Amino acid sequence: MKKKILTILLVLVAAITLGACSANTTSYLDAAEKVGNWKGAKVSGKFDYNIEVKDPESKETIKINFPVTMTGEQIGKDKAHVLMNMDFSKFKEVVAKQAKSEEDLTGLNKDFPNNIKMDIFVNGNEVIISKDIFAIAGNGLKDIKEDYISFADEANGLSPKATKYFSSEEFKTDLLKLMNIAFKDVKQGIDYKVEGNTYTLNATSDQIIDEFIKASDGVMKNWDAVSTNLLTIIDKAGIPVTDEEKKDFKELNKNYKAEDLKKAANEIKETVKGSSISEKSTFGENKYTQEIGVNFNFADSIKVSVKGNVETIKDENVKINFPTSVKKLTLEEYTSLVMPKMDVVTVRVNGEDITFEDADALPKIINDRTMLAARTFYEKIGAKVDWNGKDKTVTVTKDNDKVILTVGANKALVNGKEVKLDSPATIINDKTYIPVRFVSEAFGYKVKYDANEGMPIVDIFNITEKELADKLAEIEKEDNYKMIASMKSSGQKDEEIVKMLKDSYKGEELEKVLAAKEDLDKNPELLKKYQDQIKKEMEEILGKDSKEEVAEKKENKEVKDEKIVEKTEKTAEEAAKVLFSVIK
Repeated sequence: MKKKILTILLVLVAAITLGACSANTTSYLDAAEKVGNWKGAKVSGKFDYNIEVKDPESKETIKINFPVTMTGEQIGKDKAHVLMNMDFSKFKEVVAKQAKSEEDLTGLNKDFPNNIKMDIFVNGNEVIISKDIFAIAGNGLKDIKEDYISFADEANGLSPKATKYFSSEEFKTDLLKLMNIAFKDVKQGIDYKVEGNTYTLNATSDQIIDEFIKASDGVMKNWDAVSTNLLTIIDKAGIPVTDEEKKDFKELNKNYKAEDLKKAANEIKETVKGSSISEKSTFGENKYTQEIGVNFNFADSIKVSVKGNVETIKDENVKINFPTSVKKLTLEEYTSLVMPKMDVVTVRVNGEDITFEDADALPKIINDRTMLAARTFYEKIGAKVDWNGKDKTVTVTKDNDKVILTVGANKALVNGKEVKLDSPATIINDKTYIPVRFVSEAFGYKVKYDANEGMPIVDIFNITEKELADKLAEIEKEDNYKMIASMKSSGQKDEEIVKMLKDSYKGEELEKVLAAKEDLDKNPELLKKYQDQIKKEMEEILGKDSKEEVAEKKENKEVKDEKIVEKTEKTAEEAAKVLFSVIK
């Protein structure tokens, strides 16, 4: 979906989140707006985070606690400062217990401080953040001499015109009009309880999901009027949208199916059962207090609890001292500095993709050379890999050929003869990586490297280049058949499929996928072959056969609900395993 259409949808999501405005909700928003209109204020607060992660197999539970304190100042609606202090000392104690060596402990204490301070300033459309908070993210910012970094351009936020409009009474009027149209047939189920100047809101995850379903349904039932009013808001905000994008947006309701949303919602309900939120806000003439509670439960495998309180005191004389040692960055520049470069390398043997199940043993680009985890890859092509920890040597044997490499050395032995290497074997995350080209060619394989616009593909093959090209073309054709067959199985109409293909492909690739569609249109038996193949693959993935599918249609609602619970529990277990291993 195009970026501008996504922006429009974000406005729609915001409207849905607010829900149908009851008298109590409107009163709450009015009271909150009065606080927002104060010329100045001081803010302070405390939060307590508790996290539990259970290993589904061992049933071992890791409990993590870290408190957070917050102080800050606010001037009007466009200037603010918040200083958050996060105490990770207890968290480090938990992690230290999982350490396997003194080296791990040393690394933990070196890389992860007991306390982390997050110092944030907002000045109009500019966000300024202390550099210290990013220390644990990597060394990308070490060359920046300034103490703070900032993000400030229209690509990272709203234009001045949009900012002015979204802060105006006109926008409030337009939004209330939109909500009245969208939710005219929706009765609000979650509402504030009002006692004097105190507003209390309590909601379970079931209630929130039900409310979202009702709101979404109301929006789609009135989509013509809703989309027209939303596009008016977008125009007033000065967000450029083409006629084609407007047309696509107006037709979004064509693919909406209430039953699909409800089915997905039921699965989510089971996954997060037991989750809840609470808020208690008291508005005084010169003071505003909030008590906040969030409980998130992911199928009893992951639990997160947050409790806190915030106090805002009116102070029209408050001042904010904005930092002067600031390095301005775009979000793209910042991301390139703090996020490690991820090497996404596809490796194919005689045209067939090789799957690497171990996330710690993925192919890597090191010094412009493709390196593979020795055992993970070479055992897949029938080679034997032996590791000698004492000598730090890797021996790869296939048929009558033997290659011996020493970690860190720029020479290797191939069938007893010494050969110079342009990239030595190295150890990463306890995995020995060796140069793919050298070892593959030593076993009689050819190697081709395609940069593929930053998504490298390495072909390792012992067939002719023509045979490889023919095989790759056949695999691509098969993949196109599967894709088109899957789209047809999902009930998409021909014109919808063609439009999606034209939006996704260009040039020769588009010609190939359209040719595949034409083949399937002309040959119903070929279409059925690939639809059956896709169905079989999905059954294998989901772990159920066609008989079970037929039986499921006959089951009553209670049995179906049990299956949903079972399925979501399995998903939760997988997520918990990953998170548990990450923490350890």
